[in-house]
Amino acid sequence: MMQKLLFLLLCCEQLLPVTAQLPQRLDLNNQWEFRQAGTINWHPASVPGCVQLDLLSNKIIQDPFYRTNEDSVQWVATKDWEYRKFFITDPAILASRQVDLVFEGLDTYASVYLNDSLILIANNMFREWHCENIKHWLLPGKNELRIQFPSVIRQNEELYNKLKNKLPGDEKVVCRKAAYNFGWDIGPKLITMGIWKPVYLKLHNRIDLLEVRFIQRKLTDTEASMSGVFTLSSNLSGTATIRIDNDSAPFVDHPISIQKGINVFRLDFIIKDPKFWWPNGLGPPTLYPLNYYVFLGDELVGKGLQKIGLRTIELKQQKDSIGESFLFLINNVPVFVKGANYIPQDNFPSRVSDSAYRALLGDVKGLNMNMLRVWGGGIYEKDVFYDLCDELGIMVWQDFMFACAIYPGDKDFLQNVDAESAQNIIRLRWHPCIAIWCGNNEIDEGWKNWGWVKQYNYKPEDSANVYEGYKDLFNGILSNNVNKFDTLRPYISTSPLFGWGKPESKHSGDMHYWGVWWGKYPFCCFKENTGRFMSEYGFQAFPDIDSFKEFAEPGDMKLGSVVMKAHQKHPTGYELIDEYMMREFKRPGDFESYAYVSQILQAEGIKTAIEAHRRAMPTCMGTLFWQYNDCWPVVSWSARDYYGTPKAMHYYLQNEYKDVLVSPVLEKGRLRVYIVSDRNSAMKGHLNVKITGFTGKVLRDTKYQISVPRLTSSCYFDADSAALMKGIDPGKVVLTATFTTADNNHDQYINTYYFVPVKDLSLEKVVITRELNKIPGGYKITLRSDKLAKNVWLSANVKGRFSGNYTDIMPGEPLEIFFVTSYHQEDLLNKIKIRSIQDTY
Repeated sequence: MMQKLLFLLLCCEQLLPVTAQLPQRLDLNNQWEFRQAGTINWHPASVPGCVQLDLLSNKIIQDPFYRTNEDSVQWVATKDWEYRKFFITDPAILASRQVDLVFEGLDTYASVYLNDSLILIANNMFREWHCENIKHWLLPGKNELRIQFPSVIRQNEELYNKLKNKLPGDEKVVCRKAAYNFGWDIGPKLITMGIWKPVYLKLHNRIDLLEVRFIQRKLTDTEASMSGVFTLSSNLSGTATIRIDNDSAPFVDHPISIQKGINVFRLDFIIKDPKFWWPNGLGPPTLYPLNYYVFLGDELVGKGLQKIGLRTIELKQQKDSIGESFLFLINNVPVFVKGANYIPQDNFPSRVSDSAYRALLGDVKGLNMNMLRVWGGGIYEKDVFYDLCDELGIMVWQDFMFACAIYPGDKDFLQNVDAESAQNIIRLRWHPCIAIWCGNNEIDEGWKNWGWVKQYNYKPEDSANVYEGYKDLFNGILSNNVNKFDTLRPYISTSPLFGWGKPESKHSGDMHYWGVWWGKYPFCCFKENTGRFMSEYGFQAFPDIDSFKEFAEPGDMKLGSVVMKAHQKHPTGYELIDEYMMREFKRPGDFESYAYVSQILQAEGIKTAIEAHRRAMPTCMGTLFWQYNDCWPVVSWSARDYYGTPKAMHYYLQNEYKDVLVSPVLEKGRLRVYIVSDRNSAMKGHLNVKITGFTGKVLRDTKYQISVPRLTSSCYFDADSAALMKGIDPGKVVLTATFTTADNNHDQYINTYYFVPVKDLSLEKVVITRELNKIPGGYKITLRSDKLAKNVWLSANVKGRFSGNYTDIMPGEPLEIFFVTSYHQEDLLNKIKIRSIQDTY
């Protein structure tokens, strides 16, 4: 166990004592100062952080997320900034064999000075920077570490103007920095600068463990054949011992012969009766904590821990009668992927806490998702993100950080990306959650379909030169590095393979379908445009009304206000929401109702898409909607808003992503009910299909005993719609399909189908009664209605989370919802507000 380091703070100076022979990490994250370059006064700074957050904490700027403050802080990115800290070194530090200075992340262009000597020039937000062996720059006692951050805007302009050909994406493409910082249709333009990840001194003594990698060579039900590859640096020759164990059960205890310099050792071992790592919903995501130690005689000189998962993964892209499959096999089991696209949780990612990651990913698991796609316009996420995905069984589709632009193909840029990609592959490759590496988001599609050649007036030789650089990057460097550093995972160069307007997009590769939204096609077109793997599609909705109160004044909360426009980054977003809303709903009478109905609109659209994708299994084997979360408070495609408040879509997903889906749908004049099973075993049960009037009268009622094979989608009810509905007003009834399993659990899976749009339903005003009962952790709320209450929404002006929401209530069918809260006052019932569609007009 590394001994605890004691820090003595003297004014702005930090004393760094050293007490152990193990390699030491001495954090340098405290007592930083910053200033605008050329000014006199220094201000307190936080590391990790960024200039905007430091300006905010010093009350030099206002919150960029509030109202229209985004515009008022644009000057920050046009200026140069400096950071500095003082620290004190004691003789033990200077006596170390080697002292390195490590920056886990510098955003983005930076010149680092130690005691006025330039020791590093950085130019990539995504790289870890090592200043090796800085001892000859260190002074006994007080030292100054100073970093200059020139304006990203100015640096980009200078580099872009030197390019032979102007490139789609403009100035930001020359910069290895999160693309969403420069503004996107998901968020604001807030170009950050600063020390965005931890910084520390690393002290080396006699032996230093540079890297430990555990490789799964073969996996069967009876054993896992493993290798531990240890890379060590030593300043002596001699005999040492490497030990590997799991909770004190030794796998390896092996002597090694060490030479001066770099040493690489491979030690093979067996894990008997292995427990596999499974994606969420298919089995437990078992992790093996492997402890490793290096002893020199009896002295411990190196140690660490890796939690590994034992599993196999294959992306099956096989020619078939339709085109080519896109199917993930985990432990030789075909997996229907259910998930979402994930973007950074904040425009200032350094302030996202570990607890925020756990809350978000806990929700992902709770929604039965098994994959998140880390989008290429954001960041390679922090280690805690991948640790939690390992723990929760959430597979990760990992984009490299390139999106919707063409990037330079010159030697310096490619070398920078080569180092960036190698570092991040090596950092992440041991995580069982990583399922696939993808070169970029929508660049190949953009080149072929978005008119870039015409827009930038490329001559044939220019076009050839630019596209050659594209191939060098995505078919060369990134592909080669995955093959070199992570041979056990698939790599695809781009997503999607074909644009959504191309017929091929339905038959091969993954598909981004934007006919709904960008194309203005109705929601029913989701049913007709299902590809082999749906990796993007979506629809916008407003955030929760209480979330508006966090970033807007009451007078701002109206359609068309300046603040509302500032928090919608799609150029025609509001117009599209309104156009689709009028197709399905009556116009809401006030702003709060409009926000509420927009969420139901989004939820119903995504419900249509997901059910179409799942019904199409095994032709379609994955669905990832755009997008799960937000990076700031905004009207967007997200299922949960920036503050973590679920939208209606979030609650719908509780049903849409269950292991079994009941899906009623009208197809070519026939009302059909499909049952889709992700279970790895067959099941039996009964299917009940009934049509009920809004007053509770049952007009049709049929039951079937059925058997459902494993991992299938099949139709179990098929009726002529006209005959089924003969004599029934379609605007006054709902069809409910319920599948109940015949096992001891008697699990129920329910879905509903309305025969006309909501605006054409004969909905009357309703009386909803409520009953509140205290339970551990919160309350059980029981709701009853005298008639159909459509999309009942509960809200409360106290902190808490409802287990369900936006649910229909039928007369005679009480609805139970749990409210998890620490609020325990008797007036809670009066603080809960209930709204239905009938209340919106």
